[in-house]
Amino acid sequence: MADELYLMIVLAEPPEGFAFCLQRGKGAKAERLDYIDAAGNDISFDLTVTVRQGKIKGMPDFAGPFVQGRPGERFFYLCVGQCSELVEPQWSGRVKVPLSSITWRDIEESKADGRPLRARYAASKPGGGPALASVQLQGGWTTAE
Repeated sequence: MADELYLMIVLAEPPEGFAFCLQRGKGAKAERLDYIDAAGNDISFDLTVTVRQGKIKGMPDFAGPFVQGRPGERFFYLCVGQCSELVEPQWSGRVKVPLSSITWRDIEESKADGRPLRARYAASKPGGGPALASVQLQGGWTTAE
């Protein structure tokens, strides 16, 4: 049986001059949704995924228009682009946000509290540009307060 799970990803201290958005879909049919210009403040995105019993015993599996990857390695993408006041962002990379650390216990707590699961990551790399590729979540997925 599948159920909906609400997620919130927080981008901690994103670099100024860049835009971020969720990617919905895969390959040539992928869409970039509602980009946000980073102004040095934390930003966040909300999304819904479907969760069900996975093929790997005891592990949840995720699906839906935002979900990418193989079972046991699911993730979603955030797109990153440089901004200018005069034009749309020039998209230059993606961030891979992992879902594999979400447990059934996390899902049950989220459902019981009626709150999304939230995770955050450092959106800037040490040199000042945006973090790209796979990111390390700060503290994993927890029930949002």
